[in-house]
Amino acid sequence: MVLGALDSLPNVDLNIVPATGNPYTDVASIRWSAAKIQFAKANNIVSGYQDGSFRPAQPVTRAELMAVLRRAAESARLLQGQTGELQGDRPIQNFADTDTHWASALIQQMSAYCGVASPLNEQGNIFAPDIAAQRNYAAAATLRMLNCARVPPSTIPQPPTIPQPPTIPQPPTIPQPPTIPQPPTIP
Repeated sequence: MVLGALDSLPNVDLNIVPATGNPYTDVASIRWSAAKIQFAKANNIVSGYQDGSFRPAQPVTRAELMAVLRRAAESARLLQGQTGELQGDRPIQNFADTDTHWASALIQQMSAYCGVASPLNEQGNIFAPDIAAQRNYAAAATLRMLNCARVPPSTIPQPPTIPQPPTIPQPPTIPQPPTIPQPPTIP
């Protein structure tokens, strides 16, 4: 979902090629998602776990989703010729349950970045960083990240335009003489 969002940016083609090896100890190169996992790892969008695993069958927590979306947003900006620095557009939301969590700072950062990190069920002040991210939340958060990371077309650096050679005027057309009708054929 996240790589698909990045690939939808104007003038971006991620060009994900088949996996050339096992991206992680628990992700074989023949796995259906190995190429995307390898691409995300190579581009610092995911980093896996400290034991060298990726745990592809394990649900992604809401905190882990924020880590992926922050890196994806930074990558999206770089792909569009901007700095990777994320600028918030709203005050940080202080959640009641993230103060001592490993992802506290990034959850706060992503709450200020277009509200990508939002409360559980979109209300209150509980983030629930260690519960599995539901698909609807992952989709909504990914869309908020994409909309915030999308650089307006007028600010995307454009390649210089090559001036076109002047056009050579065409000579005037000469009128054709009128067609003379042919006499009818006699049988």
